[in-house]
Amino acid sequence: MSYNLIKELISDILNLDDIMFSVNSGSGICEVKTEKGLPIRVTDKWITIGHEDKSWHIHLNLELVTTAKFVIETRQNGMNGYSIRFFDSKGNIALRANFVKMYDDSGNLISAKSMKYDEIFRKYGKKEVISFTP
Repeated sequence: MSYNLIKELISDILNLDDIMFSVNSGSGICEVKTEKGLPIRVTDKWITIGHEDKSWHIHLNLELVTTAKFVIETRQNGMNGYSIRFFDSKGNIALRANFVKMYDDSGNLISAKSMKYDEIFRKYGKKEVISFTP
């Protein structure tokens, strides 16, 4: 199975500023602030995000990741939250890329940042859900 589409999408996300990955282990959540241009590599069925010899990195089993979903949701404060969520075959979130710092101190959406989210959405066909299975 080719994992190029997942790798490309994650690479596009990593090329942006102000991204936080969330990984849910089932009994806890790890949140990681990314740095622009982190390395990403695929070995067999695993994708590794980050430097293995640094303070953190993420391993994601690509055999289990079946879809990605672009999500814009209204939060309790009235502001929108932006994310791309990667799901397994059971519908569980395997990895979530949160677009953070989307608003200025006055609560106004920063158009340059929302445009970056929109650019990725357009690049992947303006589909809310992307399937990675043949």
